[in-house]
Amino acid sequence: MKKKKMLLRRFTRDKMLVHANKNTSGITLLSLVITIIVLIIITGVAVSAGISSIKSAKMTSFMTELEMIQEKVNTIYEKRKLNEEDIAYYSSLGQDISVVDSSKLVNVLNEISKEGYRYFSKEDLRKLDLDNVSQDVIINFETRDVASVGGLLVEDKICYRLTDFPSYRGQNIDYTNKNVNAPTFDVEVTKLSNSWQIVLKNIVYHNSTEGGTISYKLHKDQDWTFIEEKKYFEVNKPRII
Repeated sequence: MKKKKMLLRRFTRDKMLVHANKNTSGITLLSLVITIIVLIIITGVAVSAGISSIKSAKMTSFMTELEMIQEKVNTIYEKRKLNEEDIAYYSSLGQDISVVDSSKLVNVLNEISKEGYRYFSKEDLRKLDLDNVSQDVIINFETRDVASVGGLLVEDKICYRLTDFPSYRGQNIDYTNKNVNAPTFDVEVTKLSNSWQIVLKNIVYHNSTEGGTISYKLHKDQDWTFIEEKKYFEVNKPRII
């Protein structure tokens, strides 16, 4: 009788242990499933954030390149207004726009006339002192229009120009000449051995202008001479400037 009671107690205890082990296994499995689900969700968010970051960086790089090209074209636009030689020179750069695939050209121009446009490959842009550009563009120096041939897909829309990007607030693409007053300056003439050096000093730009380029023309000459960033030039014989 005593032996039967001991067996019964042992059976009861073993049954409780089995029941407890089942509960423990169930809780562990449930925790594991929840952990896996949470990890999957966290991984999904990380991947999404990474893709978004890559797209943002690509768009920033793309826009920065277009801004570099646009700034150079703005400068060339001003130079072309000074003499016919610059117009002829810059019109000869790049390649004829016919080298661009006609179907691409239709999308890039978007019903704009192709008159005055030139195609610039990455190699062609080096002649404009633009060395680190990864895209091909078309340029119209007369209208200052710059457009990427390949474009960039942003929010289900292909952007070819800076103004195509949503809420672009960068440099002014639509040029407005606000220079209504000529700058004032002082002139210093220095006699050299075989020439005269003319130096412009105390240049004051009026209105909202922060700076400009300098060019000069000798009396009765037709063309202006562009002296880039310098503030001086030389003449070989006495002339009216």
